Amino acid sequence: MVKKRNIVAVLLVLVLGLIVVGCGEDEADVSVEGLTQVPEVTMYTTTAEYDPVRYEAAFMVAENWEELGVEVNVRPLEFNSLIERVFDAEEKDFNAFILGWSGRIERLDPDMFLYSNFHSSQDMPGGNNAYGYFSEEYDQLAEAQREEMEIEERQKIVHELQDMLAEDIPKIALYYRDEYQAYNHERFDNFTVMPGEGIYNEWTPVEIEPLTDDTVLEIASTQDLDTLNPMTAQTVWEWKLLRLVYDKLVRLSPDVEPTPSAAEDWEIVDDVTVDVTLRDGMDFHDGEAVTVDDVKFTFDYMLEWGVPYFDTFLNPVDSVEVVADNVVRFNLVEPYAPFITNTLAQIPILPEHIWSDVVDGEEITHPDEWDNPEPIGSGPFKFEYWRRGEEIKLAANEDHFTPPKIDGLLQVLYGHAEGVLGALEQGDADMNAWRFEPLHIEQVRELDHLTLTEAPDIGYYYTGFNLREAPFDNHDFRKAMAHTVDYDTIIDALIHGYGQAGGAGAVLSPANEFWANPDMASYEFDLERAREILEEAGYTWDSTGRLYLPEE
Repeated sequence: MVKKRNIVAVLLVLVLGLIVVGCGEDEADVSVEGLTQVPEVTMYTTTAEYDPVRYEAAFMVAENWEELGVEVNVRPLEFNSLIERVFDAEEKDFNAFILGWSGRIERLDPDMFLYSNFHSSQDMPGGNNAYGYFSEEYDQLAEAQREEMEIEERQKIVHELQDMLAEDIPKIALYYRDEYQAYNHERFDNFTVMPGEGIYNEWTPVEIEPLTDDTVLEIASTQDLDTLNPMTAQTVWEWKLLRLVYDKLVRLSPDVEPTPSAAEDWEIVDDVTVDVTLRDGMDFHDGEAVTVDDVKFTFDYMLEWGVPYFDTFLNPVDSVEVVADNVVRFNLVEPYAPFITNTLAQIPILPEHIWSDVVDGEEITHPDEWDNPEPIGSGPFKFEYWRRGEEIKLAANEDHFTPPKIDGLLQVLYGHAEGVLGALEQGDADMNAWRFEPLHIEQVRELDHLTLTEAPDIGYYYTGFNLREAPFDNHDFRKAMAHTVDYDTIIDALIHGYGQAGGAGAVLSPANEFWANPDMASYEFDLERAREILEEAGYTWDSTGRLYLPEE
């Protein structure tokens, strides 16, 4: 039966081919004479095992682009490989991609999503402007919002920046997903839930209380780390663990207020001068004391060598000086409104006695080449081991100024989301590192030993474009593509209503109410309107429906 069906199919293809050759060849030649076909688009996305929603969204978007005559090749990649191709590589070898920005709590300030993502200075290997977006007007406004200390005036500039992104369309936010996680309330209590981070934040491991004699928190994850080097780490997976190993001067509270951490206090001397008083009695995990010299060294070192991931938070710093035994002064190039919440709350304190000897001029010529195999920080947890592809373990630092109530943290890697769900269901894991897939949420509700938590998402998932080359270097083409996103189907079919629709320029989540612009230009799902925009811009189609670039 299969052979007979194949023979019929072959004959049908031959007949159709003769029809096309016989009557369509001249017409096709005339309709596109002298024009160039729109290049095939390769769209990179994550694998189905890593994130089935992003995977399916890629094919959904690609299908609509193909309806408009664009040939699309959807290519799933392992997460770290995708990050390398899009952000780290010297040459930007991609046309489009689907990724997401996690909603880490410090990103409630809009600077990360507006300056770091789109300022032209961040178009560099390791920088966040992977799209090659450039606008002098945008750059000036992005700089202005950083310097504006009056919050209402800054809000106006932030709204204007979102309007510009909605017009220029360097990327399209596809959706925001609510953060659903669960923990085993029979083994641990007192979990902290934070916007954008859910229960896997920097407070939970320190504050949870064990209810049994087994006091190691086991976290089920689907994604391994790529590095332990804070000079090169740039994904949420690295930083969820590294920020427990390395102290920062400031931490954001569950109420999103800056609170003292390694800093005992700080004083804003003026708009460009901040004095920070270091907490007394701190030690690194190897027993060496933490001093203001380590703080100064950290910032000097990062400014000297460059850390693309932190570049936008470091570049406001002009110099750092020690002004007392326990006071370090930050001199800024210009006022930077989120200096406390962005810079001081993100930069990890490095031990000078270790990092000053990393670069030896022979084997290692730059600190980003170092594996940092046994990270030494001063944070609430000490690094114990990392078995790549299997698990990573941290042990409690009992000498920390906020010592954890648990003995350690073990993050175990599972091959897919079903494995994470099974581990929680069987009691082999105590919480999940990342949000549940939509189909799993209702299953978790039925498990008596688990408490389901929900947090609004302040991150987003998006399709980004390479604006450096065709076809996405053309604004009209991007504008047409903005009408190809079927938001309703994404929300209903892919995330089952557990989230909200995005939009062009919608890089700040609606959950971030003060900063998000509710009145930006929107592009409804309308393939006919997309076709009209292309036609008005001079694009044309051949007799087979393939799209061609406008005449030069």
